[in-house]
Amino acid sequence: MFYPMFALVLLTFLVMLVNVTWRIRAVKKRQVSAKYFRVFEGEGVPEYIKAGTRHYANLFELPVLFYAACITTMVLQAQQSPVLQGLAWAFVAFRVVHAFIHMTYNNVLHRMLSFMGGMGVVMIMWIVLAVHYASRSL
Repeated sequence: MFYPMFALVLLTFLVMLVNVTWRIRAVKKRQVSAKYFRVFEGEGVPEYIKAGTRHYANLFELPVLFYAACITTMVLQAQQSPVLQGLAWAFVAFRVVHAFIHMTYNNVLHRMLSFMGGMGVVMIMWIVLAVHYASRSL
């Protein structure tokens, strides 16, 4: 379970680095004032800056449930489960697709489908964990 978590951490850092690059470039090109980044409020901010910022924040929302599921899997010593391993990697794949969509062409329907896919995977992970824990407790 460590490797899927590590992959998602790498994605988070990648999104952060892309955002920093975009912000610096936008300020240099005078597309946005550096003052905007004090409180992230203002007019005329390019959409790609807003989308990148929103996506970075999004990597600290639903993925929290994923990280918790992975750590719970390790604590319960259920990490040998090929089902949980596959689900973990599926979640990472959905998040990579979601990041690509959100930070490139940003089609809302495509983004929603990738988000819902990831959400469904995390729900299934928690159900599998609950069943595993219940069977262990009996």
